Amino acid sequence: MKKEYSIGQICKLYNLGPDSLRYYEKKGLISPKRKENGYRVYTLDDIWRLNVIKDLRKLDFSTYQIKEYLEKRTIDTTIELMKKEIELIEKEIMPLRELKENIEKKLIVLNKFATIDKFEEVVVKKIDCRKILFTEGPMSKDEEVDLAFRKLEGTDDEKLFLFANKDMGVLISEEGLKKGNYGLYQKAFFFVDEKDKDYNMVISQGEFATLTYRGSYKKSQKLFEKVITFINENGYRINGYAMEIYRLDIHATAVEEEFITEIQIPITK
Repeated sequence: MKKEYSIGQICKLYNLGPDSLRYYEKKGLISPKRKENGYRVYTLDDIWRLNVIKDLRKLDFSTYQIKEYLEKRTIDTTIELMKKEIELIEKEIMPLRELKENIEKKLIVLNKFATIDKFEEVVVKKIDCRKILFTEGPMSKDEEVDLAFRKLEGTDDEKLFLFANKDMGVLISEEGLKKGNYGLYQKAFFFVDEKDKDYNMVISQGEFATLTYRGSYKKSQKLFEKVITFINENGYRINGYAMEIYRLDIHATAVEEEFITEIQIPITK
């Protein structure tokens, strides 16, 4: 069996560059021998060390942690290392698990709204309290809303994901409500899970006058007016922020006729 390997052979075997091997050597992780001509040669001792280094680097262990482990390998340190590996793997898995849950919940919502027979009808619903994460600033054009969502998403790219987030929308400004301009938005927001600690506001539990419509956002103004008329005619009054929630939008379909939007206005007698 061959007992010595050139730097080129090791680089090919481990898919590493020469600089990486020299770096490991400088940090004391490996100790290749030198031939009379000055060329490095690697032995089986270096190979098992490189096996360990490669695996631990995948888990983002520092060179200091790897060196410490290589120098103090016992069953106890190996058990401790494996516990740390499990913790690191769990941290890697958690965002994917949460994303999977979000996508599954989004599918439930989309399937629910895809089976609606009657759109553009006002329905009073009792809805539990919800947490939202929002960005401030008046906006009106679709492009401004999309930019606001991107800025908001950028605050936490790990948790917020436009394609799979459960719900996102805008809050109508007080000025917009007073003037009957329901395209004047005050905040763009994402709903977040109950367990999340990062949020700006809680939308209180209560009754909401709701209306779901399909198609272009150009319908929004008249349909908001329809909901406001319903509220006034039925002896209700507005009790908080009016919302426009984008259940299915340009991020999920290029067909405008497939857009699904829900208007929600909190009400009280």
